[in-house]
Order: sequence, then structure tokens, then C-alpha cells
Amino acid sequence: MLQVIDMLVAAIEKYVLWIYVACALGVLWNLRHYALARRARTDTIFTVERESAAYREGRSMTNIGLFLAVVAVVLAIQLYLLPSVDEIVSAPPTPTATLPVVTTATPRPTMAPTLGSEDEQATRTREVQPTSAPTAVPAPTPEETATAVPTQAPPPPPSACADANVCITWPGPNSEVSGVISIRGSAQHPAFQFYKVEYGVGEDPAGWNSIGDTVGSPVEGGTLATLDTTALPNGVYWFRLTVVGNTGNFPPPHRVRVVIAN
Repeated sequence: MLQVIDMLVAAIEKYVLWIYVACALGVLWNLRHYALARRARTDTIFTVERESAAYREGRSMTNIGLFLAVVAVVLAIQLYLLPSVDEIVSAPPTPTATLPVVTTATPRPTMAPTLGSEDEQATRTREVQPTSAPTAVPAPTPEETATAVPTQAPPPPPSACADANVCITWPGPNSEVSGVISIRGSAQHPAFQFYKVEYGVGEDPAGWNSIGDTVGSPVEGGTLATLDTTALPNGVYWFRLTVVGNTGNFPPPHRVRVVIAN
């Protein structure tokens, strides 16, 4: 049931203008039929024709009431339900703490010496005895000791996208853009419903503005939206990609900081 409601809300948001136009045409059409039926009922002198005309008047008024009811329902959804859905989608996800993984070194086993017979021990003793005077080995200098200590490699830089299915690949972080640009990336979800691309003004946007309409088909490595930056003042902006599933759930949106310089 929740999935059906989500699909109905998305359809109303996308085709709200056409719904109003269709309802207006339906009201005008039924008003015309009502006027014709009323004129026919007034001009005729036969009872059967008057009853038929009165029936057509009632049916036209009923249709007009239905069209007005549809307009009222759509208007209520547009004014009250859609803003609450946008607030839920715009809410930032709750960060989760990740505990570091600690690895412990496994000690390497050492071989214990084995004792043999007396003859074998005497032979090993003769083989171990040095044939010449031992050579002194110079002690390592502090510089050699310092270079012998291995250094830990720096950790790799974090990935630009935490989730490859919700990712803006162009423009990159802190890029300067101008003119008409195509925002590229991927917008996918196992239970995909729609995605939308928005922009916010400043380093810490107080609100978000939609770039085009919501899109009901997933994208993999393609164009997500197109923006004419000449219509916006120069400065710092943030682009945000949000992918919503059929249940209304969505992974953390992906944000990219850009600078518009026309």
C-alpha cells in the first residue's frame, strides 16, 4: 500500500499541471452539456423529454463535482504532502561510528636444538671451531640505524564517492564551472523509484533548489541533469544527488562543492 501511495505522489508531482488542465476542460465540457440540457428542458412541452433533459443536467453537475473534487485532492497533496516528503528526503543521514580493526602479530615458533650421540656432538664441535681469528664487525652508525627502521606508508586518500551507486563524477570537488554544464554520475538503487539533483548556495546551504524534475529511471555513468550556470550569480555552490527507493528509504546523498565563475 505504501508503495502505491509513493507512486501516486510521484505521478502527481510530475503531471500536476496536466491534471489541472484536464479537470478544467472536463468542467467546461460538462457546463456546456448542462446548458444545452437546461435549454432543451425549458423549450420542450413533453414530459418525457423534460425528464431526459433533467437527467442530463444532474449527470453534468455530478461530473463537475467529481472534477472539482479531483482538483481539491491534488491541491491538498501539492500543498501539504509533497513539502513533507521533500523534508524527509532532504534530512541528512545519521552518521555511524566505525571501530578500527586492531591486528596482533603472531609469534614465529623457534626450533629447539636436539641432542645426538657423543660422537655426533664431538664432530659438530670440531666443525664449529673457527680456523682463523674472528674479524671485528664495526658497530652501525646512528645514520645507518635510522635508515634501517622501516617507515609506515601513509594511508591512501579516501574515495570521492562512498557509494558508487549514488555518485556525482563530474564536476569534481572544488571545480570551477561556467556556461551550460552536464552533471554526470550514477544514480541506482536495488528498489529504485526516482532520483533528483539539487544545488545549494554558499559553503553551508540553508536550503536546496531542484535542478529539473525528479527522474524515474536509473542512470549508470551518464548525464544526471543539465544546469545553465549563467542564470546564477558567481560564487560557491554545492550539488547534491539523492536516490530514493520504492519504500521511501534512501542511502546518504552525495554532495560536491563547485565554484561558478562565468
